Amino acid sequence: MLKPIRPELAEIQISGIRRFNTRVSGISDMIKLTLGEPDFYTPEHIKQAAIEAIHENFTNYTNNAGMPELLRAASDYFNEKYQLGFSEEEIITTVGATEAIAVALEAILSAGDEVILPDPIYPGYEPIIRLLGAIPVKVDTTTSGFKLTPEQLKNAISEKNKSTHLALSF
Repeated sequence: MLKPIRPELAEIQISGIRRFNTRVSGISDMIKLTLGEPDFYTPEHIKQAAIEAIHENFTNYTNNAGMPELLRAASDYFNEKYQLGFSEEEIITTVGATEAIAVALEAILSAGDEVILPDPIYPGYEPIIRLLGAIPVKVDTTTSGFKLTPEQLKNAISEKNKSTHLALSF
């Protein structure tokens, strides 16, 4: 193994879910409930739009937050479906949920902050929290129907740290 740039990176292990997924990936006729991949193919209109963009040489970098048309479409979708009232200026696009959560945590966490993690949770979040110098605080939810209760949350909050954050995954 190459020597990592930061020693903390050597402590990060490939998660059990990734190892298991690799192990079973060659088995055919199996429904995998491992990585949270969609159970549907990319819709045809999205595939066609991507093909059209390539043919039109629309292959350059976009605005940092994302393409204005995509941000507008996302704003419209979430406002119509969930009545959230987000404007396109309040939305950014990322390559996936883990990147979005990592970017959000980078923006709000300082070294020593606590992040409460209802457990079980996707294992990719804890290494991000540790690399940012924050402290993961796992709360076992197996006895409460895998739902974080107000009592569990109250017990997990520590007065020793200046800031406490909660990471939820839906």
